[in-house]
Amino acid sequence: MNSAKHAANKSYKIKKGRLLGMIIVLALIIATVGVLYQNYYSTKACDTQNIAVQPFEIASGASTKSIAASLKEDGLIRSERAFVHYVKKSGNDGKLRVGSYLLSPSMSVEEITDKLLNGIGETKKFTIPEGYTLKDIAESFSANDIMSEEEFWDIVENDPFEEYPFLADCPKNEHRLEGYLFPDTYIIGVNSTPRQIICAMLDRFAQVKTSLPENKSGLSDQEMLILASLVESEAKLDSERATIASVYINRLNEGMPLQCDATVIYALPERKDVVLYSDLETESPYNTYKYKGLPPTPICNPGLKSLEAACEPASTDYLYYLWSKDESVGHVFAASYSEHLKNRQKYGY
Repeated sequence: MNSAKHAANKSYKIKKGRLLGMIIVLALIIATVGVLYQNYYSTKACDTQNIAVQPFEIASGASTKSIAASLKEDGLIRSERAFVHYVKKSGNDGKLRVGSYLLSPSMSVEEITDKLLNGIGETKKFTIPEGYTLKDIAESFSANDIMSEEEFWDIVENDPFEEYPFLADCPKNEHRLEGYLFPDTYIIGVNSTPRQIICAMLDRFAQVKTSLPENKSGLSDQEMLILASLVESEAKLDSERATIASVYINRLNEGMPLQCDATVIYALPERKDVVLYSDLETESPYNTYKYKGLPPTPICNPGLKSLEAACEPASTDYLYYLWSKDESVGHVFAASYSEHLKNRQKYGY
């Protein structure tokens, strides 16, 4: 009886040992699979939908670890450890090249590493100020040897730009990209194609668009962009942008013509600083003295502050404004025409 009991205990211990061994093996398999999956996941793109490119610099003497830290800080990779592991495993530790790059959160670790290994060669920088029109940009590109005006207009008017859904409803003419080439400073490779350069600006617009506050203007996104371009063209001070936006919203709601001087200037063959009474008779859908409502497209490429003002106009009852002729004062606003006339007299109009 004791012998049978001993045998049973021995059998139980063997089974228990086997079960424990199986559990340990299974745990190791699960852990290994988990690590492999984590490594795989950590090398994937941070955001496959965010195609906006951003400049990235590798300074002389930078280590793979410090480069990984900078990439993580800029939101370009998921994991510093995974990036360092990939670079070392692929035999490229210490081979990432010094220079300026254009990277995107939609790139995987493999794609980013490939760019950092090959570099973009010599770079050049250009800046597009807030309020530049397409015509201004074309002339600036030509003057700074970025691309010819002919190359610029050919792409603007004829490229399908299918990867940018926000352009789907834009008129396919010379105004097509007005408002969408975001004003900023860009770093490009000297061998970048004209299309790559324009796409970098569209990518930047797409990136900024996602960071804007909720559109509370009561307008569509396209109309909001048009409003932002009016604000950009008219405002002198950042503090008055939302108030100027409110004037145009109020006029739209009242069925009044916007009477925005900047739209008349945009409609003229040659740009000028002062609108004459004769200019107000210019036959153009952009002439908001002759035609009610917003112009057909933006009239310039607005910056971030004008976009924010158009998204969140101030709450006012203003319908008029005029320039005070004083940079410290900016524009002066009025809710009634009689008040506006008093302002005109006060400020010498």
